[in-house]
Amino acid sequence: MKLTQNHLKRLKMQWVIRTFLFLLLPFFVIAKVEVVNVEVEGLGTSKKAAIDSALVEAVSQVNGAEIASKTKRQLTEVVNDEDVKSSEAFNQEVSTITNGLIKNWKILSESLDGDNHIVKLSVNISKFKKSKQTDRLRLAVVPFRAAESVKINKTVSKFEGAITAQLENYLTQTRRFALIDRSFLAEQTKELNLIAGGASTSMSVDEIVKLGNRLGTDYLVVGRIEKATSSISEKKSKVSDTVKKYLTSNARITIRLIDVATTQIKFADTYEKTTGTSIEKLADKLAIDIGEIVLGSVYPIRIVNASSSQVVLGQGGKTVKSGEFFKVYQLGKKLIDPYTKESLGREEIEVAVIQINNVKSKTSDAKILESILDLSEAVDNQDDFIVRPFKAPKKKVEKQKVKKPKTVKKLKEEVEEEW
Repeated sequence: MKLTQNHLKRLKMQWVIRTFLFLLLPFFVIAKVEVVNVEVEGLGTSKKAAIDSALVEAVSQVNGAEIASKTKRQLTEVVNDEDVKSSEAFNQEVSTITNGLIKNWKILSESLDGDNHIVKLSVNISKFKKSKQTDRLRLAVVPFRAAESVKINKTVSKFEGAITAQLENYLTQTRRFALIDRSFLAEQTKELNLIAGGASTSMSVDEIVKLGNRLGTDYLVVGRIEKATSSISEKKSKVSDTVKKYLTSNARITIRLIDVATTQIKFADTYEKTTGTSIEKLADKLAIDIGEIVLGSVYPIRIVNASSSQVVLGQGGKTVKSGEFFKVYQLGKKLIDPYTKESLGREEIEVAVIQINNVKSKTSDAKILESILDLSEAVDNQDDFIVRPFKAPKKKVEKQKVKKPKTVKKLKEEVEEEW
C-alpha cells in the first residue's frame, strides 16, 4: 500500500506530538510523586528473603497492602541469592522490576537468629502526592440521562451532554469541591488496570503508586431528564410574504444530591425552564440554577469581612455576578427534628440585604443596602453569617412622556399592524 504525501505528514505530526508528550512526562511525574524514607526490618530463611520481606513491609507502610502484595510477586522475579552480593546491582534490579516504586535502599544492620536472617533497611519509596484539592469535599456529577418515557433524539442527546458538562464547570468554579470525573469512568478503570499490570504493560515509572489512591466521593449529583425539546415556529406578515422564524427550547429535569457516606438525599427537586434559545444555551442556564442550589446546600456563601457600608463574600469567579442581590442571615442555635432527632441545621435570621458591586476571582464585594445590625462589629465578634441570592422587586419608574412626531408614531403602528 503506497502512502500519500498527506498521510506521511499526518504520521510525522503524530510522532512529533508523542515525542513532545514523552519529554513532558517526567515533569508531571515529579509534580505528583514524592519519595518517602522508611526504616523497616525483615526476616527470612536467606538474606535475600529477609530483604524482600523488609521491602514489602516498606511498600505496605507507604502505599498500602494492595500495592505491597503486587511488589511481593514482582520481587520473586529476582531469582537467586547471588544478586545480593552486589548491593548496587541488586538495588537497580529491584528498582527496575518494581517500575521505580522502590527507588533505592541500603542495609543498616544484619544478623542471624538461628537459621533465620534478620536485616534492617532504610528504603526510599515513591508515594503519590495528592493535590490539595483532594482535601476538599469530593463531589461527582453522574452523567444526566433521559427518563425511559423520553424518546432519544439529537436534541435530547445534546442536552444530556451539555447539562452535565456545564454543571461540572460551574461547581469547579466555586473552588469548594474536588470534582471527580464520572463521565469517563470506564476509561479510568481501564487505565488503572493497565497501571496494575506494571512492567508487563510498559507503564511509565512511578505510575504504579496511583493504584492505592483511587479517589472516592462524598456527594453525588444525580439527574434525570424528563423533557428536552426544541421547536421552530413561524409567523407570517399580514401584509406581505415575509415569514419570521422563532426558536423555542424547553427542558424539565429532576435532580438529587446524595450524601454517599450516609446514603441520605440532601435535597431533591424538579426544574423546568423555557427560553428562546438553543437547547445548549438552555442547559447553561439550568446548570447555573442547579449549581447555586448544590452550593447553597453544602457550602452557603459566607461573609469573610465587613465595614460600615460594605461586606466581602468568600465566593467569586463566574458563580457571582455584579448587580445581584443577596439576603444576609445570621446563624442561630442548632435545630433538631423532634421525631428523628436528626440535625436540621441552624436557625437563620434575616438581618440585611446586599448588592454585588465588584467580583474578583476568589471573593466578591457587596454594598450594604439595608441592615438591622452593625455587620462590621458582628463579624469582628466572630458571629456567623451566610448569604442567599434573591430577586429584588423591580421598582416602577414613571417615565416622562415625550411627544413623538406623528410620522414616527404612524410608522410604528403600521409595522405592528403588519404582524
